[in-house]
Amino acid sequence: MRKPLLKAALVLAACLSAGALPAAAETGVTPDTIRIGMFGPLTGPTAVGSLPLFGAASVYKDVNDHGGIHGRKIELYIEDDACDPNKTISATKKLIAQDEVFMIHGGWCSGTVMAIKPELARNPGLPYMVLGAASAAISTPVMPNLFHPIATTQTVTRTMLDFALSKPDAQRIAIISHSDEWGKSHINPLLEYMKSKGMEPVESVWLERGSTSATSQLLKIRSAKPDVVLAILYPPELTLYLRGADKYGIKAPTVTTQGVSIEDMVHRVGNHEATKDLFVFYPLSGTLDAPAFGKWVDMYRKYYPNEPVETLSFMGMTGALAIVEALKRAGPDLTREKVIAELNQLKDFDPGLQSGPLTFTPEVHAGISSGKMIYWPKDRAEIVATYPAKQ
Repeated sequence: MRKPLLKAALVLAACLSAGALPAAAETGVTPDTIRIGMFGPLTGPTAVGSLPLFGAASVYKDVNDHGGIHGRKIELYIEDDACDPNKTISATKKLIAQDEVFMIHGGWCSGTVMAIKPELARNPGLPYMVLGAASAAISTPVMPNLFHPIATTQTVTRTMLDFALSKPDAQRIAIISHSDEWGKSHINPLLEYMKSKGMEPVESVWLERGSTSATSQLLKIRSAKPDVVLAILYPPELTLYLRGADKYGIKAPTVTTQGVSIEDMVHRVGNHEATKDLFVFYPLSGTLDAPAFGKWVDMYRKYYPNEPVETLSFMGMTGALAIVEALKRAGPDLTREKVIAELNQLKDFDPGLQSGPLTFTPEVHAGISSGKMIYWPKDRAEIVATYPAKQ
């Protein structure tokens, strides 16, 4: 009995040394598929954040319709987190442990992404791409497996203030904001940037999420007589503020974040006088009706014909396109390690969708550093770099 056992052991050793045994399969990868987990607010008061998820999913579905990547089709596992940190943590754990996805692409609300960072740290080999959450604290300091493909709150607020100060004789700046993680992720770098310019707000008020009245905040802002109001609010509360500002005769233009879209706000408010001086940070390369942007609109409409087409519909696409590029560059022998390495050397990536080129390095995972503003002065949206001369 000893000779057969010895012979088997020798054969096994030879196989191991020669690499004859098949290598262990990478989690979430089969010969035909790549599993990508996604999460976002499909329901709840911030369900507008489902639009960037649909946009990203459109990219993956388009890739599948064109043959996949190195013979593999992308399988999506989508979870609804309703922008609730507890639900996000549960969804992330499910995607990792139960669905065994290769990587995750998700997160519309900054607070929810911050909540799962400990889970991502416990899984350092798992690539994670932010969907649309903007807090600079998400990607600073750098976490090796976390990539941020949109303008962070630091970039957004610097752009907002620079734009406000491009209005002739503008000196008095008022701020209205949420006091949650998302709001403070804008407020802190904004106040720091104002301080560097020797400025401070003439008025700063909180308007909490879910508020049904903004009367006291509006009266304080009106009394401060600002030249420009910087609004760090989600769509429902920004609607409340804009309608109230028109009612109370606040003539100062409003400059706001990429957390809303100009198309949605014009529709929500339903009063041109209240929105004609609303300027929104714009993360895209062109207006949605621009000929060069048509390919992205067509892609989105093909896969989600019943969903609204607006700015937020395309915010998740850049991250998806970066993932697809990294998957292609990683080659047929796909591993998580290779994808992270490819993302870390993605330089000046610009498929013609976002406001500026996307660059990741091992030291910097906040990939976008530029943006402009968009507004709706008459019957269509217009992109501007500085405050327009004529209103």
